Amino acid sequence: MKAGMREWSPVSLALSCVLAGIALCLHADNILMYTLGAASATIPFVCSFLAGVVILCLSSSVSAHDDEKRRWSIVIGLATALAGVLFALFLEVLPVVPMAMGAGMLLGFGLACLLRQWARFYRSFTFQGALLNTGFAFLLASMWWIALANAGSVFLFCLGLIVLTLSGGLPLLASDIVRADEVREGFRNDDLWVSSVTIWQVMRQGWAAVAGLMLNFFAIGLTFWQSSAVAVTLVPKPLVYAIVAVVVWWVALHARTAIDGFLGAFYRVALPVAALLMLAPASLALAFPGLGDVVLVLVSYAGTALCNVLGLVVLFWSAKSSEVGFSKMFAAFCASCAASVAVGLVVCQLVGQHAPVVLLCLLTVYLVAMVLNEVKSSFARRRNPSVPGALAASESLDTAGGER
Repeated sequence: MKAGMREWSPVSLALSCVLAGIALCLHADNILMYTLGAASATIPFVCSFLAGVVILCLSSSVSAHDDEKRRWSIVIGLATALAGVLFALFLEVLPVVPMAMGAGMLLGFGLACLLRQWARFYRSFTFQGALLNTGFAFLLASMWWIALANAGSVFLFCLGLIVLTLSGGLPLLASDIVRADEVREGFRNDDLWVSSVTIWQVMRQGWAAVAGLMLNFFAIGLTFWQSSAVAVTLVPKPLVYAIVAVVVWWVALHARTAIDGFLGAFYRVALPVAALLMLAPASLALAFPGLGDVVLVLVSYAGTALCNVLGLVVLFWSAKSSEVGFSKMFAAFCASCAASVAVGLVVCQLVGQHAPVVLLCLLTVYLVAMVLNEVKSSFARRRNPSVPGALAASESLDTAGGER
């Protein structure tokens, strides 16, 4: 228990507010999208949101990262996201399409900017701590999403978005100020925060987690159009994220005391299971179109939740520990997520009602690729058992890094 508490950071809970804000802007089954769909402004909003994310990625790849400019970046992200919410507040008063485009562009830029700063905050975590905090952040994000998706009016929805934005940015700003002051006074050595693990070490086995995250964003775009005119309904997201949070908490609690490669073994088991959980409901839905069992929804969300948590951990970890630079790595990952949504939107328009078949095929390819990769890795480990896996190396480096 004490080991698990050492990995816990209450400040990181604010990440859930940023995640919820992004989810609310990308999911069609919320009150804002429902209003935009009725006003035929959904396409301008989504396209401008993705454009805002890409603009942030382009600016991130060339920006400086000293303490003062980092603090200004947090302020800019907060102000831009809040301005986007204000644009959304005037959807029913001013011309809808310009307001939708302005809201999408500003929200995409601002929320991605805050997410980028949260990725920087991850350098204070061990890999186990990143896993634990991300799991609980997604759990809270699903709760925020349920509350706001059923707000009942655009005004209450936007008011909730304002609260989420402030709750996500202000703790980050306060934490950054305290950290900078502690470094200046000599109470903290920032050099000890970043481990020496390379991007290649992490991504050798972490590619499947990031691919799963991209696949989920593709599925958001692929299924967006079908749900854009559907009224808001309750879904069991918090339940499955609670289950995933408990699983990753147990892993984080035992990772330091288990045998070498414990985290690597967890990834090798969790990711294929996640793919199977996503694949089974999709297959059953195609075979039995009238089947609407809640259990299938729970199973599908469980697979998605695992891919989201593991994918975001590897994404943040890779960005913060990469030899090629934090900004370039984060910009590449974030732009890839935006591109995945865009490709999903386009593919759905091209294939129409056959979109579920496309998703099923991609899930099958994803699962087969992971199985083949695991078979290849197993042969490699048998030939040279002294060489640790990527995540095992990451784990040993974290343990050697000392207290943070």
